[in-house]
Amino acid sequence: MTFLLALPTLFSAFASLYALYGLGLAIYRLWLSPLAKFPGPKLAAVTEWYEMYYNLFANGGEGGQFTRHIKKLHDQYGPIVRITPSELHIDDPEFHKELYCASTRAKPMDKSPRFKYRFGIPNATFSTTYAEQHRERRAALAPFFSKQRIWSLHGKLSDIIERISARLAAEYAGTGRVLNVNDMWSSMTMDITTTLAFGRPANSAAAVDFKSPLSKGMQNITWGAHWNAHFKFLNDMMGLIPDPIMGALLPPFKPILDFRANIRSQIADILARNSLKPDDSGTTIFHDIIASDLPPSDITLERLTDEAISINGAGMETTKWALTVATYHILANAPIHARLKAELAAAMPNPALILPWDELEKLPYLSAVIQETLRLSYGQVQRIPRLNRLHPIHFGTYKIPANTALSMDAYHMHSNASIFPSPSTFAPERWLDDPKGPDGTHPLSNYLVSFGRGSRVCLGRELAYMELFVALATVFRRFELELWETGREDADFVLDIVVPMPRRTSKGVRVIIK
Repeated sequence: MTFLLALPTLFSAFASLYALYGLGLAIYRLWLSPLAKFPGPKLAAVTEWYEMYYNLFANGGEGGQFTRHIKKLHDQYGPIVRITPSELHIDDPEFHKELYCASTRAKPMDKSPRFKYRFGIPNATFSTTYAEQHRERRAALAPFFSKQRIWSLHGKLSDIIERISARLAAEYAGTGRVLNVNDMWSSMTMDITTTLAFGRPANSAAAVDFKSPLSKGMQNITWGAHWNAHFKFLNDMMGLIPDPIMGALLPPFKPILDFRANIRSQIADILARNSLKPDDSGTTIFHDIIASDLPPSDITLERLTDEAISINGAGMETTKWALTVATYHILANAPIHARLKAELAAAMPNPALILPWDELEKLPYLSAVIQETLRLSYGQVQRIPRLNRLHPIHFGTYKIPANTALSMDAYHMHSNASIFPSPSTFAPERWLDDPKGPDGTHPLSNYLVSFGRGSRVCLGRELAYMELFVALATVFRRFELELWETGREDADFVLDIVVPMPRRTSKGVRVIIK
């Protein structure tokens, strides 16, 4: 009874101490922190809730607005802004190569640990914080993603695209049936990744209307990224729930759970055989990892499962969105559509015979369309913080303390009007005739950062290019597409959900095939 009577007093004391701690923390962050001298809103300097609001609740509850809000902060405060209590953001295209440089032992560029758990795969190479460990893990994956290896897989990729082309001809052409290209490209990229990396095709492109449950499940993971980043305990709690129960409670995630179970079974079999020889699935990315110099602690069932989920998600989401953006802008701009069709027809008089990737790369207008597509599809739009844990970084007159999270992003780079005039306009012509940047010396492509740059540049870049060239060449050479009840808002970056997303109410880019 005495304890119960004392509870209000104890609670009041605890609340007072917590308030005092919060006040002290705010005072430190505003006036005593090494970052206190940097410009930016006071609320952003005091609490991470500032970022959380824009990520989760702004814009009428849609969230996904922090990247766009950062651009407004730069308009107000200048090229360097404090956007959280521990992070600075820079908007200076010439500084990008300085921040996203080659990491060395003397200059280790780490990834911010705040971003480690946002997809629930903390042990994947993509999520790895420390530069040294990332270098080792990346080296194990690099042989699989070399241009030579990717080229050797060209035939398998072409087979997948041919099956999709056959479906378009048989089920859609001339029928008036509406095709959602978001779903089609999602299914294609999912099948390509699962076939080439794991040797086990998901057969997503066989789904009715291309609406693959696995592809949808991967998108659901992306939609939860901000919640995982701000509320790590949610991800931890979900990890404690057995998969059968989780699948029953959250049906949209069941295809992911099934995929993970299948991948785990495949990895467990490879590890149990302890053999570098191909199995029934052929040579997979797991064989490359096992053949590497990674320590035994990095060749475990749990870590390789995280790696597989990471590769699958990265291989699908950004390439799918790029193909969707390309489809919309080609069809929405009659001169662009006509010029691309004319180039493809001249290069491939017989539409049944699609040129291989290395020949398609030589087509100037198709290449320009793809470069402009990458510019407006961005890749990852959420900032990618880096930390030099040993040395300060200098930006203009500022000396940024060592181990400070410092970030930039593709959205700011690609929408900079001094580099890309009329940045919201889809203009492939800007990439023709060896264009240069603002200084008239460096190639314009130096400012295209869809795949990142430096030590953590996207490993799947060559695969993505092969998909873009072969898929767009096949579809636009063989079919006459027309947009159906689709506007630019269905192909524009509206929400930052790590990758660019359209408005939540979007029904996708939809077409009919004449």
